[in-house]
Amino acid sequence: MWSSKLIEVFDYVIENNKNATIKEIASKFNISQRSVRYELEKLNEKLVMNEYQEIEIEKGILKFENLNEIREILESYDQYNISSDERESCIILKTLLDREINQREISEELDISKTTVKGHLKEVKKFLEKYNLTLDIQYRKGLELKGKEENIRGALLKILNVISRGNSVYLKNKVKELILDRIDEVGIKRFINYCQKLIEIIISDEAHDIIVNYLKISLYMNKKGYTIESIKNEKFLSETKEYKCIKKGSPILEEWYEVEFSKFEYLKITDYFLGSNTYNLNYSYYDNWVEIEVIVKNMIQEFSDKIEEDISQDKVLLEGLLNHIKPTIYRIKNHIELENSIYKEILESYSHLFEIAETVIKNLEKSMGVKFTEDEISFLVIHFKAAMDRNVVRSEKAKVILVCGSGYGTSKLLAQQIKQYYDVDIVDIIPKYMLEKVVAKECVDLVLTTIDIEKGFTSKPIIKLNSILNDEDKKKIESYGILKNSKKISMKSLIEVIRKNSKELNEKSLKRDLQSLLEGFLVDDIFHDNNTIFDYLRSDRVLINEKVKDWREAIEKVGNLLIKSKSIEESYIKNSIKTIEEFGGYMVLGPQVVFPHARTKGDVNETGFAILTSEEPVSLPSGEKVSVFILFSSKDNKEHLDTFMKLVDLSNKDGFIESIKKIKKSDDFIKLLKREFPD
Repeated sequence: MWSSKLIEVFDYVIENNKNATIKEIASKFNISQRSVRYELEKLNEKLVMNEYQEIEIEKGILKFENLNEIREILESYDQYNISSDERESCIILKTLLDREINQREISEELDISKTTVKGHLKEVKKFLEKYNLTLDIQYRKGLELKGKEENIRGALLKILNVISRGNSVYLKNKVKELILDRIDEVGIKRFINYCQKLIEIIISDEAHDIIVNYLKISLYMNKKGYTIESIKNEKFLSETKEYKCIKKGSPILEEWYEVEFSKFEYLKITDYFLGSNTYNLNYSYYDNWVEIEVIVKNMIQEFSDKIEEDISQDKVLLEGLLNHIKPTIYRIKNHIELENSIYKEILESYSHLFEIAETVIKNLEKSMGVKFTEDEISFLVIHFKAAMDRNVVRSEKAKVILVCGSGYGTSKLLAQQIKQYYDVDIVDIIPKYMLEKVVAKECVDLVLTTIDIEKGFTSKPIIKLNSILNDEDKKKIESYGILKNSKKISMKSLIEVIRKNSKELNEKSLKRDLQSLLEGFLVDDIFHDNNTIFDYLRSDRVLINEKVKDWREAIEKVGNLLIKSKSIEESYIKNSIKTIEEFGGYMVLGPQVVFPHARTKGDVNETGFAILTSEEPVSLPSGEKVSVFILFSSKDNKEHLDTFMKLVDLSNKDGFIESIKKIKKSDDFIKLLKREFPD
């Protein structure tokens, strides 16, 4: 019922010269009393806005003395005809929140026929099917929503995200009215900030908004009595650092909103934290998925071959891709959507690189059983392009803050471009919600941003840029007096750095100082000291044809070899066994070859490898039969990579297992390695 119907209502009231009742109006115009009340509430908002007296409703009777003023408001009140898509989104929203839908009430509220409602419901059902949800007919109730609570919330979060990114004022107001304005954000943001500090991460703006919306949904549903009763990956999630930190922050939520969440609610919140984009380059909760490291390194090599430019030794690229890809796989597998499209920009600017990235990602997709979207592939292009820029070697600097809502990858490419063209000091790369705090703490001259920032948000000058720097962006930057980079390095500064480190050459110190001086123009192709496979694997760390009753005993025996050399503590063996119980299948990286390991928790003293071959194959919890156990420990999660890759390649060679079975003693195994890796 829109303004035209309201005019009819008040024409009827004026004509009969009396205060009508809600019931009488509903009956006269064949609409529900609920719809009448809803429209009168909206009308009262307009009256108050124009400083007119509100319509009072007392015991169902309308009381007013300002008919002419009401009529004036109604005639000036532009009728808003919402689109078909808006109506469908509105029906989906109300269905997910109310868990039921009444076709007659929808018809009245949206001022459309029941036939039109039925047409919309067909599309609504298609949307719900994507989340394994159905609308079942209930006697005298209409249609009732059926499905898992976890899926209902996922669908609701999706529709909230779609509405927030759209341009519909009607839908945005509807979302505020039905859910967002009902729960204040103060307690939620305190909880998120506290968890970030404990976990030691900074999540992107987009992920921050997703988690805020999900927590609002959780609070809303719990207060209505809808709770999550189970969750997949329960064992894995409950053992993560993130879950433990989130549980520590739980009193903030529960006391602020006077609600009590179950364990499953906090596990689901953990799910969203794990699936968020992060600004922390070294942060990764997927340290256990070592095969991704192998595939990514091969992917970089393949990309290098196709562009005919060697970026395979770029450490920042490897870590950046791992940091991006691991959470992406987690999100895809768990249907967590973080939508921020840069596909169009990438395709326009780097279509050739996009095609290459689309090709080199196929092995990873096949191995992990996932399909990367065009947006996700676009983010990979950002990492590769930044590495290509780094591979081209090039008085007081302006201090700038870079604000980007899409996470570390987009920010990294933009930062690389800015440094390439301008002599600036990028103090920090942050999401928008941290800007005020960082500006207050740091001495900043300028704020560069890829997202909209309102005037007055900070006292510092703000320049809005595209995710990929163009000529217009450069003009904006130069208009603030930022000088172009001379592409030259001061000889005096370079000599001073070398002299400082030459008395007693300290390579680490020299490398650090040169990186500081040359910033983005120095390609760091030094991963670690030039250790060989034989520095990490000796004959006293090899057991051949051992009798073991099961895989646990095999890990204990091979682990004891590293304990003897003081490479690890005993707890590392226990943690490796625990990891196999949870992720055993992911660690079988060659036929009958498993690479057990654990996340470093202070129980690794040095990087090392140990090998055990069993007399007979044994079965892992995941069902795979294995006869070769290659246990490794990594001091810094990087030193092991070269040796690890070589052993993975060796284990996948034709005839490897047959060769192992012929070996009688550990020295023979080392000889086999020397034949394979003579250098």
